[in-house]
Amino acid sequence: MRKTTCFMSLLTGFGVGIAASLMFAPEAGQKMRRRIRVNARHASGLFKKRADMFTSAAGEVLQNGHQEISRTMTGFTDKAKEKIDDAADATKKAADQVIDKSRDVAHTMGKKMEEAGKRLQNA
Repeated sequence: MRKTTCFMSLLTGFGVGIAASLMFAPEAGQKMRRRIRVNARHASGLFKKRADMFTSAAGEVLQNGHQEISRTMTGFTDKAKEKIDDAADATKKAADQVIDKSRDVAHTMGKKMEEAGKRLQNA
C-alpha cells in the first residue's frame, strides 16, 4: 500500500474509534455533546494546521520549480544566442572570403586586360 493510503486508513480508524468511544461512554447528553464539540474543534485545528503545512510545502515546491524552469530557460536562451553568434561569425567569414576572392579575380582580370591592350597597341 502507498504511504498516503495507509495514513488515511489510520486517520479514519482513529476517527471511528474516537466517535465510538464517545458515543458509548456513560455520560449525560449535554456533557457528551460538549465533549464531542471540544474534540471536534481540536481535530479541526489539527487538520487545519496540517493543511497549512501542506499548502506551505506545496508553495515552496512550486516556487522552486518555477525558479528551476527560469534557470533552464535562461540557459537555453544563452546557448541559442551563442549558436546564433557563431553562425553570424561563420557567415561573415565566408562573405569576407568571397569578397577577397572576387577582389583578387577582378585585380587579375584588370592586369590581363592591360596586357592585352598593350599587345594590341604593339601589334
